[in-house]
Amino acid sequence: MWNWDYDLPKNWQPQTDQEWEWFLVRKINYRDFAGLKKEALRKYFPKIKKLLDPGKQLMLENFLEK
Repeated sequence: MWNWDYDLPKNWQPQTDQEWEWFLVRKINYRDFAGLKKEALRKYFPKIKKLLDPGKQLMLENFLEK
């Protein structure tokens, strides 16, 4: 584990917008792309893009354009 706060139960799912933003930033910045849905990325990307690693931000911008 890279961070102690990322050790979540397997069935945990974000419920609020704030939880979704935290969850997506953590997964993206720590290269855990498994289970990410394009719809969620598209919805929250404008809010989280400044919190992302610059390379991952560019990668996702390109991915979401298509």
